Amino acid sequence: MVNLVEIFEHAHACIAKLSEADKETLAKASGFSLIPTLYARAGFASIHNRHIVPLLADEIGLLEAAVINLESYQGNEVALYAGYQLLDDFADRSRNCYPLRQVHGILAFTGEVEDTASGSAAPSLA
Repeated sequence: MVNLVEIFEHAHACIAKLSEADKETLAKASGFSLIPTLYARAGFASIHNRHIVPLLADEIGLLEAAVINLESYQGNEVALYAGYQLLDDFADRSRNCYPLRQVHGILAFTGEVEDTASGSAAPSLA
């Protein structure tokens, strides 16, 4: 999550410095608009003792756009490398999917569902 936010922030700064686009276009092109949502998800995950912050498939497109824009606007090489690494990780995950299951109404990969301090993450009908 930290890498993702840093990539979005750096892409936003690079694009804003070198482009005359409006604020909304800048936020979308850099993925910057996703940061508040990511923090909210991280807070929710933290409350439930989860180490995984969900990211929607469409949101990976924002990461792709941010990485492309970082490359186009000669962004920091470390951020660019981290972006490509995240994209590779997501591509690998896409090729090697785990079965999905619902945990409290939220889809999760079976291999990522963890037990919480208060018991199993799976809803109980007992």
